[in-house]
Amino acid sequence: MKKTTSRHRANIIDRQHPHPEIVLIGQPNCGKSTIFNSVAGYRSISTNFPGATVEYTRSHVAINNRVCNLVDLPGIYSLTALDKAAEESKRYLLSERIDVLINVIDASILSRSLELTLQLLELNIPMVLCLNMIDEAERKGIKIDTEGLSRRLGIPVVTTIGSKGVGMEELFKAAFDAKGEPLRRSTLRLSLHVEDKIAAIESTFTVKETRTRAFGKRLVAIKLLEGDPLFIKEFGQNNVELNAQIETAKHQLSQEHGAPADAVIAAERHNLAMRLFEQFAVIERPKQSWKDRIDNVLMHPFWGSLMMLLILFTYFNIIFKFGALLEQPLLNILDQALALVTRGLAPETLFYHLVDAAFQGISGGISIVLPYLVPFLIGLALIEDIGYLPRIAFLLDGFMHRIGLHGVAVIPGLLGYGCSVPAIMATRILASPRDRFIASVMAVLVPCSARMVVIMGLVGYYLGGTAAFGIYLFNLVVVTIIGAIL
Repeated sequence: MKKTTSRHRANIIDRQHPHPEIVLIGQPNCGKSTIFNSVAGYRSISTNFPGATVEYTRSHVAINNRVCNLVDLPGIYSLTALDKAAEESKRYLLSERIDVLINVIDASILSRSLELTLQLLELNIPMVLCLNMIDEAERKGIKIDTEGLSRRLGIPVVTTIGSKGVGMEELFKAAFDAKGEPLRRSTLRLSLHVEDKIAAIESTFTVKETRTRAFGKRLVAIKLLEGDPLFIKEFGQNNVELNAQIETAKHQLSQEHGAPADAVIAAERHNLAMRLFEQFAVIERPKQSWKDRIDNVLMHPFWGSLMMLLILFTYFNIIFKFGALLEQPLLNILDQALALVTRGLAPETLFYHLVDAAFQGISGGISIVLPYLVPFLIGLALIEDIGYLPRIAFLLDGFMHRIGLHGVAVIPGLLGYGCSVPAIMATRILASPRDRFIASVMAVLVPCSARMVVIMGLVGYYLGGTAAFGIYLFNLVVVTIIGAIL
């Protein structure tokens, strides 16, 4: 059976699906999903990658009277996959039909973000560079020459503010236009001695090597030089001449720089990204707003932690004080409703006791959920919306490192306060099976919303909000000890 290449497969799909496939790709927290949601809204469909639990989001949308299929891939820092999400995003980029890439980057960290852009240019796919959060960059005093950057990269560059929907029309107009324009190959190159090694590996590919033509010889050569397992498996097997050339080039780079070949290429790419930033960006005096002044306190190593405890302590007490005001009037209403329901029923009958027990159980749940749990969840959503929840995660980063986990493991723990199921699912963002196992165990020990009802109904009602807050602190100590032991 003849093997189908990615480009041949793309031609088959193109006849079946005439609408262009536009794919959003970028580093984590660049605002990529915000842009997707501003265009697709709730019409999106979360789909699993084949054979994986990692999801990408897809929507069929009309933008500027043009229809397309819009795909939002999980964020990646590099085409060298370091976790499951990055691995599957890379696999999608290399094997699925893509008409246009929109590389979304955080304009306020342009130099770091351009490193992924330089790798995506090697894919030889029409691309638009989206400088998102341009308002944040300007607030930091960063002025970017978008026209000059566009000429240097050879692709359209559009500025946006995804959270406000600014620049969306211009962005997708550029994306639709890029599909119809001839592809311009990037002229950006690494240093001469690295380029020599890349050219040497390229020269070993035969003219009939359709797989390298599908990906681009240069991309394949770079990934083989970096030792990428996916490309080694695809191209390096049963090719003695190619393997010998790769080992020679890697050895020479290591000898010249005193570092592994993949580290040398990463450093070269970083250097090129920095040069682009210095050439097309100017840093002026940043504008410090009242938000920055608040952050200086909230994110302080000592005062920030103290403020976090104070805020959470106040939050718990407000919830229970507010709940106590609502609970008694609500109980009175429920008691009146019970008297109305059981009117006409003889107290000595079995049916009366069944109705009474059922109503008492329902009213007991209502009297806890409405006064306490609903305000608690609304308050938690408010803390998340104003941006304080990720700041809590940042403050706890050092704490997580002390028990042998990366700071990212804070996220499953925080989700555990809502529900244990998404908390455990969120552990897939962690790199190693060890970290995922420890974080999963810790997440299920965090009191979820169902256990909150018990804490609020017993401790909160009889002892007050301070005691309930103490229960959560005690739970945190227990979770920490177990995490350290694991």
